[in-house]
Amino acid sequence: MKYLEPTSLLDALVALSGHGEEVKVLAGGQSLIPMLHLGLARPGVLVGLQRLSELAGISYDPGVGLRLGAMTTQRSIETSPQVRRCCPMLAYMSSLIASVHVRHLGTLGGNLCHNLPGADPPPALIALDAVVSLESIRGIRELPVADLFRGFLETAVEPDELLTDVRIPDRALGNHAVYLKHSIRSVDPALVGVAVRLALADDGVSCADVRVGVGGVSPVPYRAISAEKILRNERLSSETIAAVAAVAAAESDPMSDAHGSARYRRKMLEVIMRRALTAAWNGSRARAAVKEGG
Repeated sequence: MKYLEPTSLLDALVALSGHGEEVKVLAGGQSLIPMLHLGLARPGVLVGLQRLSELAGISYDPGVGLRLGAMTTQRSIETSPQVRRCCPMLAYMSSLIASVHVRHLGTLGGNLCHNLPGADPPPALIALDAVVSLESIRGIRELPVADLFRGFLETAVEPDELLTDVRIPDRALGNHAVYLKHSIRSVDPALVGVAVRLALADDGVSCADVRVGVGGVSPVPYRAISAEKILRNERLSSETIAAVAAVAAAESDPMSDAHGSARYRRKMLEVIMRRALTAAWNGSRARAAVKEGG
């Protein structure tokens, strides 16, 4: 195996070109290194990104949104004052990933590109309408995170492309968002992970807009569009939320593995979906009350 460690983004893109499926990218290594040890990945060329400081960092541009470099670690997202201020759900989600040691090494871009079942960032970023930038020597293309995942350990990233950043639009940062997960142990991937971003209408009781991201249930994280359609413009209540959670569970296509059966995942999806929607609804009502009182 040939190892390359470029010192610039251009050098990295050149290194990725021309090798097809033989090339792999090494970011934090928390997903790829175990796969190399187990023989699940056998790249001919390995491109390390450790020297590309330009791919790390967090910035916020008012009116535009939050930008997270692909090499930004989960621990940096968890502890960033900027993230905690404008998107606390994202900071909280990062705190639930594995252990502090893993979060110090694992990167956001690496997490997304490996699409490991039960990963926490995908449903959260789906609910936040996040978009990724994919760069190659052919150019740059943008893709919603909701469209990034294709199958088990499979994404839409081409072999010669590098995921360089994740951007969350400013409009998605102003609404109340919640992420809840269910796992066997706190350090384990999610058997069910649900992220909800909800905004109330001017009447204070109807849903003006909502996004729901689901992970852990199936090999591909997804946006629960049917649940969103039912909720949008609907007068919210405990009964409405319970009905939506039941529909979301019934329409899911859960997988079975050593950690949980499809039946168990479907049942827990209904429970976690109901809790996440309720928490987002309560949070939105609290924010509205603060605005009215202020």
